[in-house]
Amino acid sequence: MGKLNKKVLRKLILDELQYIIECGCKEEVEDPAMLIPKFPYTNYDDHPHAGMISDYESVRDNNALNSKCPGSYAKTADQLVVNPEFAAAVIDLLMKKSGSTCQQSSARALSDIISLQIK
Repeated sequence: MGKLNKKVLRKLILDELQYIIECGCKEEVEDPAMLIPKFPYTNYDDHPHAGMISDYESVRDNNALNSKCPGSYAKTADQLVVNPEFAAAVIDLLMKKSGSTCQQSSARALSDIISLQIK
């Protein structure tokens, strides 16, 4: 397990920042809801995360409209909700690099730092 030194952390953050800068397309259209694609998954009753997907569907449009680019938010969140292992892989990488032992606290730290960066 490698240590997370200043240089490694800086590179990790700079590499990921390209994904944080949003286009702001919401301001360019009259009705931002039109930017939100239809939820592409309809038959998920047997999905191992069916409850999470159902909960997500109830907040999806509102959360998308509260982002700078509703379409990008929805497309990304749609993938993450049916494939939560994508987000888990990022958190696991950070845990390995930092020596963290708590997945929930690591996820919270990632969220906090990203929130500070995009202000």
